[in-house]
Amino acid sequence: MVRMSDVYLDINGSTPVHPAVLDAYVESTRATCGNASASHPAGLLAQEHIARARAAAASALGASSDEIWFTSGGTESNNWALKGLFSPGQGGRLVTTAIEHKSVLRTADALARAGVELEVVAVGGSGRVEVADIERALRAGTRVVSLMVANNETGVLQPVREVAALCRARGVLLHCDAVAAIGKLPIDVRDLGCDLLSISGHKLYAPKGCGVLYVRRGVALAPLIDGCGQQCGMRSGTENTAAVAALGRAFELLAAGSFDSARSPELRERLWNGIRALEPRALRNGEGPWLPNTLSVTFPGRTGAELQRALGAQGVHCAAGSAATGSAPSHVLMAMGKGEAHARATLRFSLGHSTRADDIERALAALASALREAPQLQGAHA
Repeated sequence: MVRMSDVYLDINGSTPVHPAVLDAYVESTRATCGNASASHPAGLLAQEHIARARAAAASALGASSDEIWFTSGGTESNNWALKGLFSPGQGGRLVTTAIEHKSVLRTADALARAGVELEVVAVGGSGRVEVADIERALRAGTRVVSLMVANNETGVLQPVREVAALCRARGVLLHCDAVAAIGKLPIDVRDLGCDLLSISGHKLYAPKGCGVLYVRRGVALAPLIDGCGQQCGMRSGTENTAAVAALGRAFELLAAGSFDSARSPELRERLWNGIRALEPRALRNGEGPWLPNTLSVTFPGRTGAELQRALGAQGVHCAAGSAATGSAPSHVLMAMGKGEAHARATLRFSLGHSTRADDIERALAALASALREAPQLQGAHA
């Protein structure tokens, strides 16, 4: 249970629902009992809620309404973006990187088993893919490059605009996973130069179970889910009207600047400086530029999971690796060449728009206690 007095520093894992977004969810739930596919008044009202949310998402992302499709979240959006571009049995090439979210990497593996040629570009210790390595991978037959805007674990920003220019010059499509970046950076699909872009609502102070896939007008994308042909035949399944309406409200808040405080790195740097004062051996993962809210720190000779538990017992919530890592070492840190001991000694702190200076001080006080109490691994080197 997260108490009002707790310090929540796992925004990259999931955000608390914003009160105005919750109000929109409740209002839509009460008002829209009808199926949005129905032509009676109740159904038409549900259609209105969805249309308003679609317009809000499009406006916030610099897109047109007919380029916005609602999904169940970032994982579905990533699956659809990639699987929808490849016809069964026709091959083609897909290029991605070793630090992508597992919903991209495992989708890429599934496509490879189905006959798509896959190239996974390595990264170095900086955590940022080299543009030249992507360029070398753009061989004949490449259909799409999938590159995240920012890494969800390290916060390192990726060279999306430079890669977009390479892709555009070669007639290659670019898919961007913007799940970690939304709400922390300005995201404009025209400025980025991408053809497809994935968003998850629960990373933008909206409920879980709803997301967006932007598909540039003119891109031929096959449906991922077959059924009755909702959303103009693009994504079948009765729309989750209340969640869509809530996400639309979150996009309205985003456009109005309600989350802009998360775009300042000041509190992130205060946290990092405090950590270094407590543990001079602490190591920061990746090389900037970073997301302004994200800090990945390795504590040599410690176990990240133990520190996480000790902090949690004091009401400070952070992640050991990423929320979806489980007991496995972070594939991102491993791809950066950090090694398993390093990966298992790592915590990720991610701040939100409501994080305040006193939250940072309380987190540092809890960390000081955790470092005193948590056992050090004998002879361990991260």
